[in-house]
Amino acid sequence: MAFDSLSGKLKEGIKKLLNSTGSEKIEEVISEMKQALLEGDVDKQIVEKFIQKVRDDIKAKKGKGLVSRERVVDIIYEDLIEILGTGENKIEVNTVPFKILLVGLFGSGKTTTAGKLANYYKKRGYRVLLLPLDTFRPAAYDQLSQLSKQINVKITSSGKNPVDIIKANLASFKNYDVIIADSAGRDALDNELVKEIKDINATLKPNNVTLVIPADLGQNASMQVKSFHDLLGINSIILTKTDGTANGGGALTAAYISGAKVAFIGTGEKLNEIEEFEPKQFVSRLLGLEGLESLLKKAEEENIKINEETVKNVIKGEFSLIDIYDEYSNTRKLGPLDKIASLIPGLPSSGKTKELVERQGENIGKFVNVMDSMTKEELENPKTIDASRISRIARGSGQSEEIVRELLEQYKKMKTLMKMSGNKQVQSMMRRFGIKL
Repeated sequence: MAFDSLSGKLKEGIKKLLNSTGSEKIEEVISEMKQALLEGDVDKQIVEKFIQKVRDDIKAKKGKGLVSRERVVDIIYEDLIEILGTGENKIEVNTVPFKILLVGLFGSGKTTTAGKLANYYKKRGYRVLLLPLDTFRPAAYDQLSQLSKQINVKITSSGKNPVDIIKANLASFKNYDVIIADSAGRDALDNELVKEIKDINATLKPNNVTLVIPADLGQNASMQVKSFHDLLGINSIILTKTDGTANGGGALTAAYISGAKVAFIGTGEKLNEIEEFEPKQFVSRLLGLEGLESLLKKAEEENIKINEETVKNVIKGEFSLIDIYDEYSNTRKLGPLDKIASLIPGLPSSGKTKELVERQGENIGKFVNVMDSMTKEELENPKTIDASRISRIARGSGQSEEIVRELLEQYKKMKTLMKMSGNKQVQSMMRRFGIKL
């Protein structure tokens, strides 16, 4: 993706922050992120505003005694989403016919995007009409016509003047749900082309003006977006060429400058390679938190209910085998324990934590069987389990005495590890479940 360079640097910052010791690393990582955003072609003023907001939010939390490295990650995550735009991003068809006017620079990929959008709405049951208004580029109509045949969508005839094309087809618009107009590429500062697009806008009266902008536009994105917005009033943005090698930060900040929302991202040249833009999902990818988001989604799908008191006890190292039993039951619904651990950002991938996770993952099913054979007293106070009880539990569970002892040993190690580390990554994950610790 065009954001790989930017994302890589941001991920490194998050990893460094989560695995660091001492609060001095927080400011160091924030400074590094600022530099990464600037190098990624994000508008300088927006970077300054973002970094200042992060610092202000950290300071506000610190005043309440709640700040931590993990909370800093949450703040960075939330503030980035705010820049990209929260709320509804989709281009909703709320009237018929719904007219979408695509505008943008030369070579931004508008014609291909017109085909992708037509395909997107057709698949959702809408009657779509393509309106070829690019009379400047000789091959534009042929290209759009070929795309229309591939997806079996109607296209109007062409002409020499875009305004005349609109007028000639106005009467037929009522037969369609969505009209997608592909205009000629233009520099928003070119006076002749500015007059043409104004005339197109006045004649078509679009319900939505969408700016198609390539992810490799860089710092020039700010000027062009502002110019187009002042000219037409941009409602939505579609990012193209996100599969290139550029930084992409300039295009990302287009929404912030115009107040419009990024609605779609083009992920390739094929007509199905367009996806709805989800700020939370996108920021999760940038920061390397997408695994955590997937984990939370899976938990929601499995209708897993989190017991706050149990979680708090586990993190404090004050838990019984009853608590472990409940958590193991939930964990089995989510998948292999080592895979779950790999989705938690910042969780150490080597040493005692990795060894503990691997051992528990291998035996989790057996451990549940063992605990099913324990009495309530034994689950609440594992210290009461002596050699004779181990033999009885092993027979009742169909497991070996070695597995029973392994469970008890892992239980002790887990308590010690939690008490020593407080497991900050787990605390961060629980906050995303809505649990306040």
